[in-house]
Amino acid sequence: MPDPTLNLIPVVIAGVINMVIGALWYSPLVIGKLWIRSMGKTEEEMKQGFSSAAMGLTYVINTIASLLFAYVLAHIIKFTFTNTFAGGVMIGFWVWLGFVVTTVIPGYMYESRPKLLYFLFIIYQFISITLMGGVIAIW
Repeated sequence: MPDPTLNLIPVVIAGVINMVIGALWYSPLVIGKLWIRSMGKTEEEMKQGFSSAAMGLTYVINTIASLLFAYVLAHIIKFTFTNTFAGGVMIGFWVWLGFVVTTVIPGYMYESRPKLLYFLFIIYQFISITLMGGVIAIW
């Protein structure tokens, strides 16, 4: 059941922040080329791997996931009575460490995925989640 006392503006802003950071992080300007190489693929293979319909669906699902993550993070911040940027960053850090780092690593290990992919992903998540927490907390 939705919480009518929760301000949805910072939730939406935090979700957008997550999407923007992800777009920049995985772009050729930051780690995009390294990310593609670490998967053992070429840029051409990546472009061929997604039809425009599949890419559109991926963006829709990613947007929904980002907004849902921000909504849950907002609840945690609200329940802890955190209202400073630094406090929100700290909540984001603990959420990242306890729920992202620990739940993502088994999949990478069992699937024998390159460790570099794991580290690239969790670093992006660290930056995004801590910033999301800070933004949500000051609203």
